[in-house]
Amino acid sequence: MRAGDQLLRLFSYDMWANEQILLTIQENIPFEGDEECIHSFAHIVGAQELWYARITGATQDQLEVWPEHPLPVALQKLKTLSANWNRLIDSNQSELDRPISYKNSSGTPFETMLSDILHHIIIHGQHHRAQIAKMLRNAKIDPPGTDFIFFSRAN
Repeated sequence: MRAGDQLLRLFSYDMWANEQILLTIQENIPFEGDEECIHSFAHIVGAQELWYARITGATQDQLEVWPEHPLPVALQKLKTLSANWNRLIDSNQSELDRPISYKNSSGTPFETMLSDILHHIIIHGQHHRAQIAKMLRNAKIDPPGTDFIFFSRAN
């Protein structure tokens, strides 16, 4: 499988896993810690928005790393981002190792390969979904299985 095709599959997984966690949060509101779960979920969205802007050179002025998106807004943004990631990967199939110059949230300049940034986005989302799963467990709610293997078996 080509690297770009693997990244497309990982971004499909990411969207699937985000939808699984979002549905579980929505189905159980209100619960102890629901606001923290929503805040962490919105962060997944905010980070993706920020990285997409960095990669494409779009303005980041209105973007927040920790936005306050309600779940329906967060889901819609993720659907838009999912389509954007697919287009970006498709159009960069032969240039996935090209360097991307950007500044982090503190203004420090960096240069990172596009493929490394794309992998980071997937790993970052999984990290925060795991945190949300722990919050759900603490509220006595069974979190959904969002491991990649569950996605692979279903797709």
